[in-house]
Order: sequence, then structure tokens, then C-alpha cells
Amino acid sequence: MFTPEFSATDATEHTLIANHYVETEDALNLSVAFVRARILFGRQHVPLPTRFVAHYDVRGQRIVDDLEGRLEKALGDVAEVRVKRS
Repeated sequence: MFTPEFSATDATEHTLIANHYVETEDALNLSVAFVRARILFGRQHVPLPTRFVAHYDVRGQRIVDDLEGRLEKALGDVAEVRVKRS
């Protein structure tokens, strides 16, 4: 079963929230792998065409300046990425 945090009423957009610790390289890599796997699994269970949006909530963390770029590079082929810093 796939349950995103939010879905548009017409099921054309699904939002996933990643409130993960991403201050270290290992933690960031694990988070990206998890979110990617969740999206790829979710694609199998939702009607097409659909769009995924991954919201990273990193408030209170000391993160690298290029986090948005790194996430976009890692996940941009499967989802739109948004980062909440404050």
C-alpha cells in the first residue's frame, strides 16, 4: 500500500514529507535513497499521469548551502523537490 502525506483530489499530485536528519553525508544519502524508493514504489500504485513533490523539512539543522541543488540532482528525475529551512 502507498500512502502519501497529501494527494490532490484528482490524484494528479502526491506530496511526500521528509523530516529527516540530513546534517551528515551518510544521513543525506540514506534519506535520498529512502525517498527515491518510496516514490518509485508509489508510482506503481497511483493512476498516471501523476506528479510527486518531496518536501524536505530541515528546520533547526545545520545543512550544507547547496542542499537544494543536491536534492534536485538526486531526486529531480522522479519528483519536484522543495526545502523548508525556517
